[in-house]
Amino acid sequence: MKKLVSLFIALTLVLSLFTVTTVAFADEGEGSATPVTFDEAAFNEISANNPVLVQAVSSEFSLDVSWLKDAAKVKEVFAGANYVLNEEEGHEDYELANGSDTVKLQYLRPSNDYKDDAKWTSASKVNSTINVSTTGWWGFRYILKQNGSSEAYAAKSSVIYIYFSDDSAPNVTGLSTDMKKVQQEGIKVGSTYSIRTNLTISDTSSTTVTYKVFKKVNGSWTEQPIYDSVTKEVAEGYEKNISTGGVITMQESDVTADKSPVYKIVYSVKDAMGYVTEGTEMTIFATKEAQTVSTNQIIQYVLFGVAALSAIGIVVVLLVKPKQKAGAPDDGSAK
Repeated sequence: MKKLVSLFIALTLVLSLFTVTTVAFADEGEGSATPVTFDEAAFNEISANNPVLVQAVSSEFSLDVSWLKDAAKVKEVFAGANYVLNEEEGHEDYELANGSDTVKLQYLRPSNDYKDDAKWTSASKVNSTINVSTTGWWGFRYILKQNGSSEAYAAKSSVIYIYFSDDSAPNVTGLSTDMKKVQQEGIKVGSTYSIRTNLTISDTSSTTVTYKVFKKVNGSWTEQPIYDSVTKEVAEGYEKNISTGGVITMQESDVTADKSPVYKIVYSVKDAMGYVTEGTEMTIFATKEAQTVSTNQIIQYVLFGVAALSAIGIVVVLLVKPKQKAGAPDDGSAK
């Protein structure tokens, strides 16, 4: 009996010792990841190689991220990081070994708050190109995520700001659909047309559309515009053709047999950076409604026709001589 009790006590001690050891190792494992800190001085030396100040808007912009291929430099910037490159043959640049901490490149669009992590977008790869689609200050930073950690990142770099500007003139691809329709169908005499400015434009910044109107006189376009949308002035003698608000009124004299254009609108598009695109034109011709015949006019025409036929019948009757009856004696009057 004593042997059984002693055996039970011994097993209990062993089990207790094993449990304590397991808990101790577990406690030691939790929070064992080395804290990572960001060294701004080391990062500034590296980021000095990146473009600064002003860059042109680009759909394929890229930072110089070559420093991420040097594990030693990464560990200088992110002290305490377990950053290990996969240096086996056949692997791509920037590919990491299993279990390595990860560095990601993030970017921030203009007008977004850099303090709000949700506003930052991660590039698909650290060496991926970025579509910088709008002008303004864009922010770029690097974050380090520790392997196996549920946190979004363990450390983040300071922000590199670059101002992107639009250094090209607006791209005007043509008139809008409603403008094309007017150009194809014309404007009826007596009708008005308010000149539109909704061109189809591709540009990274805001644009302003202005225009000048020319009129065809004696087969040639006027040398000077009859209207300028900037000054709102109408040339002398054309007040009945166009208003100071840019409204054209078609006149009877504007109608041509071949429906050739009588008004030409020349557009100018200027973007926020001061670049201008000129030369887009819209032409308009005049149309005249076909004359329609009313019911009363038709009745009048029919009555006139009947009257004319009746008059002709009367004349015929008067001119035709009646035939002589058979067997009547000849009085000698017929010659």
